[in-house]
Amino acid sequence: MKKILSLLFFVVIVFSANAKYVRFAVNMKGYGMLNSNDAYMTSTFQDEIGMGGDLTHGYLHLTQSTLDTNIYYATFNIPAFQLFEYQFEMGIAGYDLENIPVESQSLANGYRWLYVDSVANDTLQMPAVFYSGNNTATDTLYRFKVNMSNEVVTANDVRIGGSFQNTLAKMYSFGNGIYEYMAWLTPNAAVTYKYYNGNNSNPESVPNSCSSSGNREIISVTNAQILPTVCFSSCVNCIPLNSSNVNTNRSITLSPNPMSSSTLITFNDQASSHSIAIIDLYGRIIKQFKNITTNSFSIYKEMIPAACYFLQIANEKNEQTTLKLIVE
Repeated sequence: MKKILSLLFFVVIVFSANAKYVRFAVNMKGYGMLNSNDAYMTSTFQDEIGMGGDLTHGYLHLTQSTLDTNIYYATFNIPAFQLFEYQFEMGIAGYDLENIPVESQSLANGYRWLYVDSVANDTLQMPAVFYSGNNTATDTLYRFKVNMSNEVVTANDVRIGGSFQNTLAKMYSFGNGIYEYMAWLTPNAAVTYKYYNGNNSNPESVPNSCSSSGNREIISVTNAQILPTVCFSSCVNCIPLNSSNVNTNRSITLSPNPMSSSTLITFNDQASSHSIAIIDLYGRIIKQFKNITTNSFSIYKEMIPAACYFLQIANEKNEQTTLKLIVE
């Protein structure tokens, strides 16, 4: 019996040393008829903390806040240094599951996602996002993405530092060489940031054509969005040296270029749909076109002012191509 108790004590100590308290919260504004005991969530950490099997209903109950009755929350002590997915729902049997917007979705299974990169003795406060939404009542979701395929990632991993945070934050990769981070920013605010290959001593060198005093810049926070993927120390995405999921520019053609009145993009990659982001030299998205199902697409001068642009093109297989376009 003593040996069993000692083993259990050891397991508890080890788990506690590698876990962290996380407070999850959801804003149920607009669901006025919701019973105060009717909010739940489901997650892939349930099995590890002994609260039902992963993604099962009725175990992770949320408590209604007394300060704001639209907010429902719960705190769980979950393992650190792992990716976990979760979803908010209504009813003990999950009679209504939220519809998670693409900006908030994990690339693994499409749920919300979280990577805890610390075991500090405090509670990580997750933002109270709207049910089936990206944003909170006060802040807007931005999802940052940097391509590290051409870099040797250090033992300290990839981090982001910006005017919206106090310390560098660790980014997470879903295994495609691209590292991601989600932040909730103040609407209409100007934000500067850059990526780091490890710690403070190894920041990227942002080219002058897309930098503001050496940093990347969001001139004004607008709607929730996934920022265009950029290569570390570059203004646009890169073709990874060891990747098989990125197109070469030969598979997509652009003519004429420079263009005076219009240009035609022809898709030769055998994909069924494409998206196009037109990005200026400051890294700002000028225009976006999604779910293009034709074999070609025209860009007209009336759409964009005369300047030099980068076209980031992706298909439904997440194959990506970057082309340069000059508009006369």
